[in-house]
Amino acid sequence: MRFALSILAVLLFACPIMAQESPVTYCAPPVLGATQIKEKTAGYSIDVKYPTMCSATATRIIRDRITGDLAAFKMEFPEHDLSEYPRTHEMMTDFNVWSAAGGRIASVQMQVMVYTGGAHPNNWPLTWVFDLANGETLGLSDIFANHEAALDAIAPMVRDVLRASMTDMFVEDMMLGGTEPTEKNYEDCILTNEGVVFFFAPYQVGPYAAGQQVVTIPWDRIVLLLTPELRKMFH
Repeated sequence: MRFALSILAVLLFACPIMAQESPVTYCAPPVLGATQIKEKTAGYSIDVKYPTMCSATATRIIRDRITGDLAAFKMEFPEHDLSEYPRTHEMMTDFNVWSAAGGRIASVQMQVMVYTGGAHPNNWPLTWVFDLANGETLGLSDIFANHEAALDAIAPMVRDVLRASMTDMFVEDMMLGGTEPTEKNYEDCILTNEGVVFFFAPYQVGPYAAGQQVVTIPWDRIVLLLTPELRKMFH
């Protein structure tokens, strides 16, 4: 009888330990360095940089996108040599990285500039949000429990910020079109410890001269819209 009670006591003490979740581990620091590609010919100039992340999966995702865009840029006017148009075609990128949620989440924002003739270059953001526990990306459907409902709630918040910040560059129709609650309009976002940050390229919500617009929505305004896992990380 004593033996049976001893076994029962061991099991009772062991069960809570067995029920505990294993701690999530992830690589650090998020950025190990940068890769740069520089080329110059008679017709074009390239200066492309992208981060080398601590996660090989994250680095591969960024590298494949940037090198793919670079290949497409070269193929657009492969024989350009200034003989027909006297200005060099250019492609440049640079990046910023934000660490959040105690280092588990790393957000990358690439700024891309391409010039292939015309009055001015084209500029646009590229963003990724990485869970460094596995190196995979988090999209809107991974951040919000119901991303369609979330965008319906977030769009008016973004519009209020833009109305206040764009002043004399504000154009109502452009702003409304570029902030419709669609995945395409809000796909360029990052996660910081302050909130979700949305990037809007020139022409998306205003004239080119207004430049890129950046809007941060604090966590306390949208915490109930998050997935349970993200809510634990940021609230």
